[in-house]
Amino acid sequence: MSAFAEFWLIACALFLWESTLWLPRRSIALRRAWRGNQWRVLDADGLLVMRELGLVLLLPLPPDGGLAPCQAPPLAVDGDGAFLLNVGAGRPALLAGVAWGDLHEEAQHLRVDGHQARISSPRCIALLRRAKQRGASPAAAVRQAWRLALSPARAGREWRRWRLVSAPLRWIGPVLTLGFFLGLPLTYIYRGSGPSVLFALWLWGLMGWTAGHLWWLGRRVYPGARAALRMDALLSLLVPFHAMRAFEIAALHAMGTTHPVGLMLATRDLTNPWLGGFVRRMLHPLPGVAADAAFGAALRGPLAAALARCGKTFDDYDGAPEVADDPAAGAYCPRCHGRYLAHVQSCPDCLGLQLRTLANPQPG
Repeated sequence: MSAFAEFWLIACALFLWESTLWLPRRSIALRRAWRGNQWRVLDADGLLVMRELGLVLLLPLPPDGGLAPCQAPPLAVDGDGAFLLNVGAGRPALLAGVAWGDLHEEAQHLRVDGHQARISSPRCIALLRRAKQRGASPAAAVRQAWRLALSPARAGREWRRWRLVSAPLRWIGPVLTLGFFLGLPLTYIYRGSGPSVLFALWLWGLMGWTAGHLWWLGRRVYPGARAALRMDALLSLLVPFHAMRAFEIAALHAMGTTHPVGLMLATRDLTNPWLGGFVRRMLHPLPGVAADAAFGAALRGPLAAALARCGKTFDDYDGAPEVADDPAAGAYCPRCHGRYLAHVQSCPDCLGLQLRTLANPQPG
């Protein structure tokens, strides 16, 4: 194998590595459909997972323009004042008596009372920090963070702002990619070393433009993620593959305080199956799991308010599943919509949650 072929293969491997996002396992990335207002759900816990992170694959050719890597606030608080910290992909950890002194930000983690949660962007911590500066209590700050994360009006503004400020990155990424993998080798083959050096300098100028735009985003648009975006700007100036994926990397911070529910409601994707499943999980917690029940109780209020802004209620998502393809079904699980025969009483997948009877079961 020639040295050129080895170089090209190594470059492809590095580019494919940069074409991934490692997100906290509780995160949900959304990808906008080419047509219409529907979102495709990319679960960080669905492909390749580690203890805290899950892998999300990007489209092979940048930019992944419809990508929205959403993340819920790491903390929640129920009506009784008990705090819940989302740890990994497991059930939330119940915490009591949390004060500001118990919250610590450490290297992409929020640590609370011996537990820690991974965060994708420091912007979600910035919300709590600003609330503390205004004199709010931790419980009030967390409740406000969830109201903002679920708000369809705010999610719509965040999405429109990101689409506006990211416009230069959407064309620089593909130009850098095609220039590096096609333009540079073809220039060297057909024009020689001199023009290829000039072409490489032009590509480096685009990398510098990318770095400058990321620096501007951190300074003027997303000051809560200023340090992270400045580091990305430095890497984009030095590493071409990082600059090629600058759009998707910056999207982590742009959508880091927006819940997928808020974005779906803002774009009127009201029939998305993931949205219905999330609502049902909040309405029907797992039996015998105190943390799951507390988490559902904490979110039902702001979730109902967010749905009401779009003319929806819990009843719109808490009905029976479609059973036209399963006429023998006589009961269903209200949480996961699993279908069962009429004599079954509980759902084994949901820890024995009581089933509901279908209105008009067909004889099996």
